Amino acid sequence: MIELGADPRLAVLLASLLLTYCRVQACLLALPVLSERLLPVRVRVGLAMSLTPLLAEHTLPVQQIGTVTQLAALAGAEVATGLALGGLVRLFAIALDVAATAIAATASLSQLIGAANEYSPHPIGALLHLAGLALIMALGFPVLICDLLSESFQLRPLGGWPDIAALLPMAVGLVQRGFVLAMLLAAPFILGGFLFQLLSGMISKVMPALPVVFIAAPGAILLALLALALLTPSILSIWVDAVLDVLQSGLP
Repeated sequence: MIELGADPRLAVLLASLLLTYCRVQACLLALPVLSERLLPVRVRVGLAMSLTPLLAEHTLPVQQIGTVTQLAALAGAEVATGLALGGLVRLFAIALDVAATAIAATASLSQLIGAANEYSPHPIGALLHLAGLALIMALGFPVLICDLLSESFQLRPLGGWPDIAALLPMAVGLVQRGFVLAMLLAAPFILGGFLFQLLSGMISKVMPALPVVFIAAPGAILLALLALALLTPSILSIWVDAVLDVLQSGLP
C-alpha cells in the first residue's frame, strides 16, 4: 500500500476515481427514482461504482493531494455538487406528489383504505408515484442522468464547490415551476370538486328535505374515480415530459 501511494500518477488516478464516485453517489442518493427505499443500498452503491470509471474519462486530472484533510475537503465539495444536481431534479419531480395530494384532498379520495408507505399518505398518491417512476424510467431517465453527470464534470471540474449564487435562483424557479405544474395536473379535479359541491349546495337549497349528503358523497367518489381512470395517462404524460425537459435544458 505504501508503494502504491508513493507513485504520483497512481495517486492522482485513485484520487480522481474517488472524487468522481463521491459526486455520482451523492447525485444518485438525491434523484427521485434511484433514491427510493425499495431500491437496496447495495444496488445503489454498485450502480455508482459501475458509472464511476465511465464518467471519470470526462474529468480533468486533479493535482497531487498532499494531506488527508485536503482530500476530505475535495470529497465534501464533490458530495455537495452531486446533492445539488440530484436535489434540483427532485425539487421539480415532487410536483407529481403535490398534485396527487391535491387530487385526493379535493376529490374525497384521501380517506380510502390503504397501507402506510413512504410516498404519499394516501393510496392515490402511492399509485401515481409508482406509475410515474416506472414511466420515467422506461422513457430514458437513466441515460439523461448519465448525460447530466457527464456534462457536470465538463462544466465543473473535480474539487470545485457549487455556486450557491447561481443554484439558489434556479432552485426557486424550479419550485415555482413545479408548483404550477402540480396545480395544472390537479386542476380538473379541483374545478370538478368545486362545481360538484356548488351543485350539491344548490340542490340542498331547493329541496331541504332531501338527504343530499348521503347521495352526493358516494356520487363524488364515483365521479372522482372515473375521472382518475380517464385522466391518469394524461397526467403522467405531462409530468414525464416536463421532468425530461428540465433534465435536457433546465439544468446547467
